[in-house]
Amino acid sequence: MSNWKAIVAFVGVAVFYEVLVLLLWFGLKWMLTPFISPKVRLVLGILFFIFANFSILAYMLRLGAPWVNYGNTWYFYFLNGVVIAVILLVSKLVLKLFNFNLSQGISLGITGIFLVGMTALGLYWAYSPIVKSETIKVDKKIEKPIKIAMVSDLHLGTFFGNGQLEKLNKIIEEEKPDAIVIAGDIMDDDMVMYKKRNMGETLSKLSAPLGVYATMGNHDRAAQEIVEEISKTGIKPLFDESVNLTDDVILVGRKDRSVSKNRLATEDLLKNVDTSKTTVLVDHQPDAIDHHSTLPIDVQLSGHTHRGQIWPINYITDRIYTLDHGYAKINNKHFFTSSGYGFWGPPFKTTAQSEVWMITIEGK
Repeated sequence: MSNWKAIVAFVGVAVFYEVLVLLLWFGLKWMLTPFISPKVRLVLGILFFIFANFSILAYMLRLGAPWVNYGNTWYFYFLNGVVIAVILLVSKLVLKLFNFNLSQGISLGITGIFLVGMTALGLYWAYSPIVKSETIKVDKKIEKPIKIAMVSDLHLGTFFGNGQLEKLNKIIEEEKPDAIVIAGDIMDDDMVMYKKRNMGETLSKLSAPLGVYATMGNHDRAAQEIVEEISKTGIKPLFDESVNLTDDVILVGRKDRSVSKNRLATEDLLKNVDTSKTTVLVDHQPDAIDHHSTLPIDVQLSGHTHRGQIWPINYITDRIYTLDHGYAKINNKHFFTSSGYGFWGPPFKTTAQSEVWMITIEGK
């Protein structure tokens, strides 16, 4: 019965999506009609629907990376197309009340400016990382403050690779953290492009005095294989494991719930940890923050949300998660959720710039 429900849900979403694609085409066709011939519109219509379904076809045909990733670029323009279509429709109805007409030419111009502007912003924010710094104090003894660099959601793959890893290496060299933590989603679903472009060589340049550590995320689907692969770079995977960064600070890394069904409950994981010391929990998905704020941890590092990645999805993630982005102190515990150093799917970010967190932890 559950299989039938899944099939019905899939078909429903697919039909809804294709209806939206069709409506977008009708809107674009209306705007283009005064400027191009019917034959050209026919060709554009065919290309439009191929582009709209390219990643789906590539996935079904098992073409893999990079073809599926190229097709994913469409979804950025699909979402922004829906947004500008709604804006134009509302504007047209409002202007009609005042006997003004929103012509096809003006509508096409507004659409073009909007999409070009969002593209420029999206590319800049995706590929121009910023550094965010926060100093926090815990009510435990720490002989010497410790500085942790935290990144998440690298999504190494077709659109994100050696160039951005070199930028990360440069940031680390300038900031000089004591330790580095990668909070999940190292790969963009598979390791095809990671291996093809030899990203491991660049990733291995990441270094810090107290080590480089990583947990898996929901897009690290071949989790065990990825654990083995990144171990070759000198990065220490924490797969429901803990490690002493110093005599006073313990780092605890959880398996991700999406790729590791057998992961320990946080309470069970902490049973083997001396929580009288400053305890830093790395949990890729920040879905249990309210619960974790009642447990004997001091700091949590997460990613996953991308803060929605593409506007206006951030309004959804803000409702879903207690902390979908940034820093918050809850029940005297410190929580961080990164918008990600990289991105999933389309190479654009319009809700938050790519970022690296530098977190300095001081004791009493």
